[in-house]
Amino acid sequence: MELPDAGIVLIASASATAFLHAVIPDHWLPFVLVGKAQGWSKGKTLSYSALSATLHVVVSIALGTLGYIIGIASASSIGENIESVIGISLLLFGILYSAWGLKSQGGSLHIGHSHGPHSHEDDLKGKKGNITGWGLALVMGLNPCVVALPVISATVSKGLIVMLLASAAFAITTILLLVGLTSLGLLTSYKFKFKFLEKYGEVLSGIILSLTGIAFLI
Repeated sequence: MELPDAGIVLIASASATAFLHAVIPDHWLPFVLVGKAQGWSKGKTLSYSALSATLHVVVSIALGTLGYIIGIASASSIGENIESVIGISLLLFGILYSAWGLKSQGGSLHIGHSHGPHSHEDDLKGKKGNITGWGLALVMGLNPCVVALPVISATVSKGLIVMLLASAAFAITTILLLVGLTSLGLLTSYKFKFKFLEKYGEVLSGIILSLTGIAFLI
């Protein structure tokens, strides 16, 4: 089945939009910083990044399809409202994360006593790391790509094949790029080690998350 020229253009546009959107640091840098601060393995960090990217794709495609039904202006408005909620969530998340980092550095976090090589504090740190990872992935992932909504919406009118191919192009580009940039960021961070960042990594990560939230609100 030969695709119409308009369909080919929309598929290419979906991929290009995903590329331009994903390269923005606020979509992948938080995973690099938080992963480094938490001491996550590369695999664990990339898993959270992949989860976030997948959610990001699903939400964007769902809103774009909804835009065809209720009108792209309404869908875009919903997307912008979601973006505002995500921005506020990131701002608060960053503040709490920085506060936790400062508290930990202050030495006030001593819960229980050690039982050999594995202490209650280790358990608490592990649980906090998991909550942080899942929370970051959900908050970042639920933020849709508003600029892609008109493109995705337009593909619906061109038939199921065009819509599926455009959605696949958008998804593959987004997920591969976000995970790839996160991986590249991690590799770079391993080569350049700064004692200040190792000590206050959580605080700095929280500040970056808060600034990212503010950027979403502007």
